[in-house]
Amino acid sequence: MVASNLANVNTDGFKGERAFARLLDGNIPVVDTRTDLRNGSVSATGNPLDVAISGDGFFVVQTPKGERLTRGGSLSIDADRKIVDSDGHQLQGVDSVPVGAKQILIDGQGRVKADGKDIGRFRIETVPPGTALQHEGGSLFSTTASRSEADMTRTKVRQGAIEGSNVSSLESMVDMIAVQRAYGAVQKTISALDTVRGLAANELGKV
Repeated sequence: MVASNLANVNTDGFKGERAFARLLDGNIPVVDTRTDLRNGSVSATGNPLDVAISGDGFFVVQTPKGERLTRGGSLSIDADRKIVDSDGHQLQGVDSVPVGAKQILIDGQGRVKADGKDIGRFRIETVPPGTALQHEGGSLFSTTASRSEADMTRTKVRQGAIEGSNVSSLESMVDMIAVQRAYGAVQKTISALDTVRGLAANELGKV
């Protein structure tokens, strides 16, 4: 988990994973993870096909495995005149961009116009609070939970900007060091227990 967070520090729209402890039946502690859905920092790029979501919500894209959610907003127009993300997945809710269109305008509600012609509105959806999201590489997520349209009075789309990862490289490095130290401590403990067991088996047997 920590390695994945570090590897995606510079991935647009990436959401880090966080570990926590929970108790199973019998009060046995286990480690579980959840996706940190806090917004990443937004940087202006000036590129009309860069978009960032402010607030809750995800863009919906079509992938070979079905619809997926993403916050990655580095978009482009493919050979079929479709608006796609950085991996070539088509943004849902908008039609093809007309050939020869020179100006793309995207308003705060996610409505898209090409040279003044309305070509649709990005589908922006949310999931219920506490929903477990599964990372599928980069900024893509899947979920089995029900999705609903985002409340666009609280969520805005910003054109010419990109949302960065919400992972702090410094915090992740500290986490990595802590994990390595804990792993080393456990290794020493196991080695010490093995030594004790060996002594018990060999020495007590002599008596």
